[in-house]
Amino acid sequence: MRRILSFNAISAVLLGTLAWAQGEHSVPLAAVGPELPYTEVLTPPMPVSGLQMPLTFSSETPRRNFVMGSAQLGSAYDDNVLATPSGHISDVSYLILPSVVIGQTRERWNWDFSYSPGFTINQRVTERNQAAHNLYLLFDYRLTPHVTAQVREGFEKSNTLFSGLLGSTPVGGPGPLQQPNTSVITPFADRTANNSGLDLTYQFSASSLVGASGNFYFVNYATPANSTVPTYALIDSHAWGGNAFYAHRFSNGQWAGVTHNFQRLLFDTGPRTDVNRTLLFYSLPVGSLATLSIWAGPEYSTSVVSSLTTPASSMISQAHWDVAGGAELSWEAKKTSFRLGYTRQTTDGGGLSQAVNLQEGSGEVQQRLATRLTASVGVGYGKNKPLSALNGTASYRTWTGSAGFNYSFTDNLDLGLRYGRDQLQYGNTSSSNRNRAWVTVSYSFSRPLGR
Repeated sequence: MRRILSFNAISAVLLGTLAWAQGEHSVPLAAVGPELPYTEVLTPPMPVSGLQMPLTFSSETPRRNFVMGSAQLGSAYDDNVLATPSGHISDVSYLILPSVVIGQTRERWNWDFSYSPGFTINQRVTERNQAAHNLYLLFDYRLTPHVTAQVREGFEKSNTLFSGLLGSTPVGGPGPLQQPNTSVITPFADRTANNSGLDLTYQFSASSLVGASGNFYFVNYATPANSTVPTYALIDSHAWGGNAFYAHRFSNGQWAGVTHNFQRLLFDTGPRTDVNRTLLFYSLPVGSLATLSIWAGPEYSTSVVSSLTTPASSMISQAHWDVAGGAELSWEAKKTSFRLGYTRQTTDGGGLSQAVNLQEGSGEVQQRLATRLTASVGVGYGKNKPLSALNGTASYRTWTGSAGFNYSFTDNLDLGLRYGRDQLQYGNTSSSNRNRAWVTVSYSFSRPLGR
C-alpha cells in the first residue's frame, strides 16, 4: 500500500509542477530541442498501447479545455446478490454520485482528470452501505520533440453491483497486457481496485517507435455480504510488471512489431506467479473507419503454490509453457460503432482463484437511433483454467450480456436504462446466474477552461 501511495503522490506532484510551470504560457516545441524532421507524432498501436479508449462515434468532436460538473442518481436491482446456485437473495441498491471532470490541452502536454465521490445504500444488505469513490487521471507530456511520457491512474471503491457504473463520462482503461481479470462474476462484496502506469515512447524516425512501460494494479475484496466465511473467501490480488516494444508503421498505415512483457502476480493467500511473454503484433486499417490488431507469441510462467496434501509452510514450484495472444477489431462510424476482442493469457483469477489461464471474448455495439437516443449491447465469455491443481480449484466459465438505452432530454439531462444477465459455471456441477437492472438520471454542465 505504501508503494501505491508513493506512486500516486509522485504522479500528483509531477502533474502539479508541470502544469504550474506551463500555465497559460506553454513553451514552443522548438524551445526544447530541434524541430521534428517529420510532422506526425505517432501513437503506439494495440496491444503495446497502455491505454484503451472507450467506443465513440466518428461524428463526435473530442472536447478540449473544459471543466464539467454533474450529479447522478441511480438504482440497481440484483436477483442473486450472493451469486449462489440456489437460495437466491435479491436486493435493491441506490447510488448518489456527484462528479467533476477536467480536460486541458497545451502544445506540450494534456491531461484529463475526473473524480466522483458518492454513496451506495442497500435495502436488504444494509451492512454493505458505503461511500463510493472513482478517480481517473491521464497525463501526457512531450519531454522532447521525440520523447513522450504518459502517466495514468485509475481508482475505484464501490460494491460489485455498481462496479463499472461510476462516473458520468466514459474514460480510457488499461490495455490488454496491463489490466486485471474482469471476466469473473463475484458475489456482492465491497471492492477496491487501483491501476497505475507510466509509459515512455521514443519516436526515432518518421515511421518507427520504441517504448517502455511499467504498471501496477491491485484488487481487494471485503467479506461477501451475509457471509460467515473468512475475509479471504474472495482472493485479493496485486500485480506489477513492465513492457518493452519496437513498432514500425508502413506507408499504408499498417503496423508491425515485437514486444516483451513481464508480470508478477501476488495473492493474499501466499502464492505468486511470474509471467514472461514475447509477442509479435500486427495492426492494419480496414477501410477508413475500422482497425484490426492481432498479437501472439510464447508465454512462460512459474508459480510458487501451496499443496493441500503438504504442510501450510511447504511451497511447490511449477512451470508452464503456453501460447498467449489476442485480436481486436474496432469500427467507428457516424452513427454506429462496435468492438470485438479476444484475449488468451495468464492472469489473476478475478477473486475466485489464484493464477489462471484466461480465454476471453467480448463484443460491444453502440447505435445512435436518433439525435438524442443511443442504444448499446454488450456480450462476454470467459474461461478460467487454474494453472495449479494443487489448491483444489476447478475451472470456471462465465457468460455475460447486457443491453440498454441512453436518452438525452436536453444537453444537460440524461436518462439511462440497462439490463444484464450473468451466468457462472463452476466445474461440471455448480452453476449460478443472476439478472440485474439499472436506471440512472444525471444532470451535467460544461464550461470552457482557459483558451
